[in-house]
Amino acid sequence: MDRDDVTARFALNSNTEILFLLNAIQKRNLLVNLDIPGSRQIVVTSIIAVNKTDNTLILDSARGDALNRELMTGKGAEFITQLDGVSITFSTGPVTLCEHENMPALRIAIPKSVVRLQRREHFRVPLPIARPIKCIVPSTSTDDLDPINAHIVDIGCGGIAIAESGGRLGTESGKILPACRLLLPDTDVIITSLEVRNSAQIRLLNGAFQTRLGCKFIDLPNDMAAMLQRFVMNIERVRRDSL
Repeated sequence: MDRDDVTARFALNSNTEILFLLNAIQKRNLLVNLDIPGSRQIVVTSIIAVNKTDNTLILDSARGDALNRELMTGKGAEFITQLDGVSITFSTGPVTLCEHENMPALRIAIPKSVVRLQRREHFRVPLPIARPIKCIVPSTSTDDLDPINAHIVDIGCGGIAIAESGGRLGTESGKILPACRLLLPDTDVIITSLEVRNSAQIRLLNGAFQTRLGCKFIDLPNDMAAMLQRFVMNIERVRRDSL
């Protein structure tokens, strides 16, 4: 699919929805790349303010005079970030210098169209750390038969990410974890096999290490898929209402 096809298929043209996206990016303080056409330079910045009245976005200024000068050439830039696993991009048009709260900043126009491209087949929603939701993984070791109590980091209709600090999950990609039980609140237990697609070792603030696995659902029964979809939609609705 070429760029024009992508733009036509995934373009968002509603000003209300575009403002919703931009405000969400600002509130979460997400990093934004400004990709300068014809240059090897990429400016890493963030949205400081969304000014609906004068139709402008205020961004943190580039670190370095040379980068700021390159942004001022009039070529514009490509705005690129990710929100909940979805790529958000648009062409900025001219970039100008300004001041925001007595600090140097960059100003661009709020776009009339934004391309929202979801790279996953199913988007994922993060789950609260304060109230962890368990995924019980049966042990695959003959030395330790107790099930592994992992918690779910994020979840979607296509899979989940799970984490555990005891080192029992392993890090092998392609491994199948059979008959895992998802203890989602306010719904029946969902039982499914998981295929490990990727893994990472995360160092926590207390210095401990945590294993995180990105997993795909295998042969998820239709009734359980329907329960899962309702759960994901409810979580996403609550999240949107809180923004």
